Amino acid sequence: MTANILKPFIYADIDLNIIDGSAIWVTSILETMAQDHEIEPTILLKRPVIRDLLVKSFQKYPNVTILNPWSKEFKELGLNLEDDSFLKTKRLTPEQATNIMDELDQMNRYHMFLVRGYQLAKEIAYNYVFSKRTWFYLTDFPQKKEKVTEEDYRNITTIYENGARLALQTPVLIEYFKDLLNVKDEGKFIYLPPMVPNYEPETRQFTNKHNQIIYAGKFAPFWKAPEMFEAFGKVKDPNIKFVVIGDKFHNYPPTENYSDRVSQVLESTKNIIWKKGLSRAEVQEYIQNSDLGVSWRHEVLDESKELSTKVLEYGLYGKPVIINRNPLHEELFGADYPLFANSEEEFIEKIRVAFSDEEKYLLAAQRVFSVSEKHMFANIIKYLKPMLMEMIEISPETENMTERRYNKIKVLFAGHDLKFAKMLINHFGTSMDFQVKEDVWKGHNTHDEKQSKKLLEWADVIIAEWGLGNAVWYSKHKKKHQVLIVRMHLQEKNTAHPPKITWSNVDQLIFIAPGLRKEMEEVFDFLPQEKIRIIYNLVDTKALNKPKLEDNQFNIGLMGISPARKRLDIAVDIFEKLWKMDNRYTLYVKGHLPNKYAWLWNREDERQYYEQVFRKINSRPYRDSVIFEGWGEVSEWYRKIRFVLSPSDFESFHLAVAEGMASGCFPVIRDWHGASELYPNEYIFHEVDEAVNIIHQTNNKPHYEVEEVSESLRTFIQNRYDKNLICSQWEEMVIELRSNLK
Repeated sequence: MTANILKPFIYADIDLNIIDGSAIWVTSILETMAQDHEIEPTILLKRPVIRDLLVKSFQKYPNVTILNPWSKEFKELGLNLEDDSFLKTKRLTPEQATNIMDELDQMNRYHMFLVRGYQLAKEIAYNYVFSKRTWFYLTDFPQKKEKVTEEDYRNITTIYENGARLALQTPVLIEYFKDLLNVKDEGKFIYLPPMVPNYEPETRQFTNKHNQIIYAGKFAPFWKAPEMFEAFGKVKDPNIKFVVIGDKFHNYPPTENYSDRVSQVLESTKNIIWKKGLSRAEVQEYIQNSDLGVSWRHEVLDESKELSTKVLEYGLYGKPVIINRNPLHEELFGADYPLFANSEEEFIEKIRVAFSDEEKYLLAAQRVFSVSEKHMFANIIKYLKPMLMEMIEISPETENMTERRYNKIKVLFAGHDLKFAKMLINHFGTSMDFQVKEDVWKGHNTHDEKQSKKLLEWADVIIAEWGLGNAVWYSKHKKKHQVLIVRMHLQEKNTAHPPKITWSNVDQLIFIAPGLRKEMEEVFDFLPQEKIRIIYNLVDTKALNKPKLEDNQFNIGLMGISPARKRLDIAVDIFEKLWKMDNRYTLYVKGHLPNKYAWLWNREDERQYYEQVFRKINSRPYRDSVIFEGWGEVSEWYRKIRFVLSPSDFESFHLAVAEGMASGCFPVIRDWHGASELYPNEYIFHEVDEAVNIIHQTNNKPHYEVEEVSESLRTFIQNRYDKNLICSQWEEMVIELRSNLK
């Protein structure tokens, strides 16, 4: 490399065939860098070029290299890729893109990477050493502290610590992330403002010439489409035209027949001229020939810390813009900016003001232009270049190209149903010490063997979730340097798979409860005693700790009623006695009805059982107080529940009980085998009357005492089954088993 030539690599998890603000950002950063002959950027495309409206804007620069993974030239590079399925899907995943970037970096040694996308940033920051040369540009990270989860916090901390820079669009965003990460100085933050094309006409006159409004961008509910077009129709001024440019429909939040509705309004509203997809140069020409821009958004976006690039593009050509009044816009354009609009009435009024009040038009145009001018390509590159050129001085941490990936233990989760392992997968996947992949089987004994063999070659540790066909296959194929952990549940008890497992190749057998271990040992006397360990189920106690809704004291919850061993009949018997005492009691049953499960409903004994229970409910006066609800978000459901039932014949752990207690519910647990080893004995019943008595006595206690006991039940679960506690036990076990092999 020439010493004074910077070689940056650009990749954004964005489809450049679709014209929207995100795609425009990609073209803008490339054109900005291309302004300087000492910078030679390379761009990797996420998708093949279907239309070149955006791509041709940077194709014209001789110092820009475009990499198309579907081209003949790319194939000739001969990269050693882990996954080339993108050749068929015609779309790069973050994992595939990162792998390509790493392979290309070995060949060309780029000075720096600039990447956009939260998922992409995670993939790089957790796994690849070239993250130390990477500027991470984030827009899709939660911008409200209350929406940042524990996982988000771990992710952003890792991205910040393992990255060269955290590039953000506004100073407000920088302050937000500094506060979130508790960084006192400027740290690794860099202000990377929106960029707009150079435009230097000989004279600029801030005057209305054509009576023409313009909107260019995507159509989305939060972007006030079609509301802005409907509002324009109410202006009823035949002299004013509205040019609308765009053809991307982003139906979120989902609205029925959204694209049809927007199209119908655009096509039927008088004086609207819809131009659909145009090149950036064509859009700029329309902006020049218009007089008023529109960037009117839904109120939910008023707290956004990002500035619309399109506002700057309008302003650069001397056009004022109708925008929302919000903290960011007031800071940038002044609280007295004359074209703020936050309602349809204001929107219509500001159109009239713009085309009738020359003084306010001039003030608004000058305000927007003064902000926009600072964001021209030529001005931004002057600001950025010193920081970009610093990247030529490569960090010593990345000098040795043999250290391409962070030294992590590779953990593979394999099984047909990984829902109970999801929190474990997330924990290992967001740790700097582990790398995670999944082998999801199609059934107990059905899988893509080619894929499983490929994943087997990759793994250091295999966690077989369920002791079914997955455990059988991996126990026969694992290698001496690999650790195999099998976690068995209750389902395996009635299958032929456990005897087929090669137990000599299993390093650890996990049960989630002592009672389950005893039960399985009675059926399978060959289980290796010395390899058995109890690690309890995981409960996300923080997510479940939400304030209860008022008047919940008569609400009883039952989570899951299939198969018959869940004993819906006993739950109904308990509820019936309580309802006769006080008809304010309600039984909420959450989960699918049994007829949703074909395998169960086809069994005559099961079907007859449920038909009998349902006949009983429907024949009683309390039938409207037994409410069946489908599956869905559980933490909100528990807010209305005071008592959580577990009337089953047998359970291994019954996660619903632990989740309910973590939410502040009182458990009412039948004496199924092992219950007393898991939960407080005072809430375990033998007969229906005992269960009724537990609920009745609780509701007769003073409010303060109920609150105290509820909190103690929460604490009980936190101290025994909290996900952070259990994940730490898994992590320590994996490291220990790996160490024993060495």
